Amino acid sequence: MNIKAALSWIALVALMTTARTATAEVTIVFTFFDVTTATGRGFDDPVLGAERRAALEAVGAEIGGRIGQTATIEIGVAPSETDGTGPIGVGAATFLDTTPGVRDGEVYRRIVLGEPDTDAGLDAGIVFDFGYDVSLSGTPAPGVACFRDVARHELTHVLGYGSFIKADGTGFNETAPDMYTRFDAMLETDSGDGEGLPVIDSDGNLLLDASTFAAAHGIGLVFDGTASRAANSGLPIKTFGSDPTHSAAMSDVMFPSPAVGTMRADWTDKDVAILKDLGYDIVDATTTPIDMTTTGDCGACGAAGTPALGALTLGLFAMRRTTRPRRRPR
Repeated sequence: MNIKAALSWIALVALMTTARTATAEVTIVFTFFDVTTATGRGFDDPVLGAERRAALEAVGAEIGGRIGQTATIEIGVAPSETDGTGPIGVGAATFLDTTPGVRDGEVYRRIVLGEPDTDAGLDAGIVFDFGYDVSLSGTPAPGVACFRDVARHELTHVLGYGSFIKADGTGFNETAPDMYTRFDAMLETDSGDGEGLPVIDSDGNLLLDASTFAAAHGIGLVFDGTASRAANSGLPIKTFGSDPTHSAAMSDVMFPSPAVGTMRADWTDKDVAILKDLGYDIVDATTTPIDMTTTGDCGACGAAGTPALGALTLGLFAMRRTTRPRRRPR
């Protein structure tokens, strides 16, 4: 089963599950489909399954405890991949309204906007590929990825850190106007001096002509907000080349490759700043992030035999419409 099929599969069984819970300011309820369907692999592996579930729940509890708002969200963990050929992880929020404009996923709507849960399905989905060598706790050995780093990255996508903007400027539906994320609404062209041009408007219109957009997208857009500038010496935060869903800074949790041979202990100031600009109330951490620019081994990320998140251009929204039973757009 490929990643997209695994995520789509969640919709077929979303109402026939049991769940385990990681409780904090935001309570994250994980439904492990490996367990509920007895796959015998991944999170149901007879040797490592329980430890893998505990590791994901620990990251969920950590993230929930960092968010000042109060809500309960439900995340489906799709049947695990084990072939080690695709992304090591994919996380996606559910979007019930895909009409043109700036839209919010169910996780954001529940936590930041404080709106009630009016749908019987899942708020988000996530899937992992255990065909890669990962460490479940502590600092990994050289060449080994940190599972908790991957989990933290994907759960941050679930919160709303991610873009629908494609290389041609269209969004979710590949139309004009189109549906984009709140994150997209805060992206600008990189002018070098912090005074870029906005990319889209609230109605889902692309604000740049084709040549201007192509050039800006190619060199990488920037995320602009008050907290982001405060965390980045007065400048917007640079995204990763032509992949605005990720950060350009190797030290950030939202860099598109996982930590290899080391670990990112927590969100960096820039990770936190973007979440704050999106509307999250983030409280102080109790751990100190590791500086990947000096202690990391990300030069090997994406090389043969090592996992990569760089392929996750659509990581946040890979499930598209299939995460939950569809309802009419509100």
